[in-house]
Amino acid sequence: MRGDDGLAEFVVLIPVFFLAVLLAVQFALWSHASHLARAAAEQGASTAAAFGSTPAAGTSAAYQFIATTGANSLTAPQVTTTTGTGDTVQVTITGRAQVIIPWLSLQVSETSVEPVQKFRVNR
Repeated sequence: MRGDDGLAEFVVLIPVFFLAVLLAVQFALWSHASHLARAAAEQGASTAAAFGSTPAAGTSAAYQFIATTGANSLTAPQVTTTTGTGDTVQVTITGRAQVIIPWLSLQVSETSVEPVQKFRVNR
């Protein structure tokens, strides 16, 4: 029959369409987790670089930012805060994006570097 040709194409294309939708949603979840990690790294670096602050305060600020902003978006977050040469603070956030496709494991890693604020006397 002539009308069944379109139905066969439709049945074949439905799984492809749903796979494309799942991949688009998965990309959005990964992108959100990446942006969350970037913002948390910036928050942590800004806090750690503040005048009189410590790297531990930056680590705590980054963890708190993740917990209050998107605890379920970035799973197993790890925050590393280091002080570098040249009076800088570096905060690195690593973790995994939430997944809806079971066999995927999408890593997220973002870093922010800030100069340490110091008090200087004008002469």
